Amino acid sequence: MQRSAATGDVAAKTSKRPGHHGREPGTRRWGVKGEARVRSITLAAAAAALLAISGSAIATPSDAGRTVFEVTRNGAPFGTHTISVSESGDTLRAQSRIDMRANAGPITMFRLEQTCAETWSGGSLAALSCTTLRDGRRSQVRGERQDNRLRVVGTSGENWFPIGAFPSTWWTAPPTSATSFIDTATGAPLRARVTLIGRESFEVGGQHIQADHYRIAGALTADLWYDANGRWVGCSFVARGQRIEYRLASPLSGAPA
Repeated sequence: MQRSAATGDVAAKTSKRPGHHGREPGTRRWGVKGEARVRSITLAAAAAALLAISGSAIATPSDAGRTVFEVTRNGAPFGTHTISVSESGDTLRAQSRIDMRANAGPITMFRLEQTCAETWSGGSLAALSCTTLRDGRRSQVRGERQDNRLRVVGTSGENWFPIGAFPSTWWTAPPTSATSFIDTATGAPLRARVTLIGRESFEVGGQHIQADHYRIAGALTADLWYDANGRWVGCSFVARGQRIEYRLASPLSGAPA
């Protein structure tokens, strides 16, 4: 399967899923939407929506798997983020779920729940369905391929994205050429700049591995880490003065890659 650039400039290597293993050393969901102003780095609500990808896109072989992150806020338990990926032929299906909340005694001060279902075919996103519950307000986003584009409908209305657009679920590393992402909470384009900081030592399960460090800068700035096989291993960002961190709680060997 191939993933091509949104502009159709370059076709990448054969692959079933977005992301990249065979990339240069140090080269590609987060998924929290953080606090009230965190738009969606799905991390899910901490950011995202890919409108324009210019330049080359990257694709690589991928395996199905499951990843579970424990999420902390200023070091205290805040929730979980789970991603499960399955494959059938040349089609990949990814299911992600975010559950975060902050309490003050018996009172819930912040609550975020999000579920997203993605279908990837031919190396690019073919369909998207997300439901978000944030502080008592529920929203839905639906997307599908139409006329060689992605039609996405959400709280922001109807938006059209090029084939090759990435949603803000972050389970696969974003190309550095991306300039915006599909906001999984609203369906709108979320403008962002992707920078590859480089390869560095990163702690996973008490051991240090080499991971590629990416920074997504937009309405929210988030740092994401992926191992040499393209598996998502960590995330960190600050929202309204609160530091949110993702720690891998499931075996790295079982993660989608």
